[in-house]
Amino acid sequence: MPSSFLQLLVKTHPWGATLLLVVGFALALRVASWMSGWHGLARQFRADGPAPSDMRNFTTGKIGWIDYKSCLAVGGDAQGLYLVPNLIFRLFHPPLRIPWSEIHDREVTSFFFMKLDTFRAGEHSTRIRLRAAVTESLDFYLPPAN
Repeated sequence: MPSSFLQLLVKTHPWGATLLLVVGFALALRVASWMSGWHGLARQFRADGPAPSDMRNFTTGKIGWIDYKSCLAVGGDAQGLYLVPNLIFRLFHPPLRIPWSEIHDREVTSFFFMKLDTFRAGEHSTRIRLRAAVTESLDFYLPPAN
């Protein structure tokens, strides 16, 4: 049944399949925003100023339950930790600037040969995990690891 619906849609409305794909992608981004906790963090820490000058692009991280594989830009300055997805994933994921005072429960762990920096932020203690190679330049601002 679904394949016949798609065939009919393509035959009668050539742009219908494209529209269906775009709407499905937007819906997936909305669900990811809720499941990861990005939506809640954005209500508290939506960035309104320019991004820091020393951004690390195409970084992998995990926010809440969602893995953001090679699609995050991470940076920081005296105001806080700056997180933003690459342009194509930015729908429902506005840039975040989390003040350093809001970051807590930091742990640095190893997984095989990779060091991971995990901490919590926000009123719901959303878990954020980044590679330690990305956060080592921000160690001055981050709380000490447990």
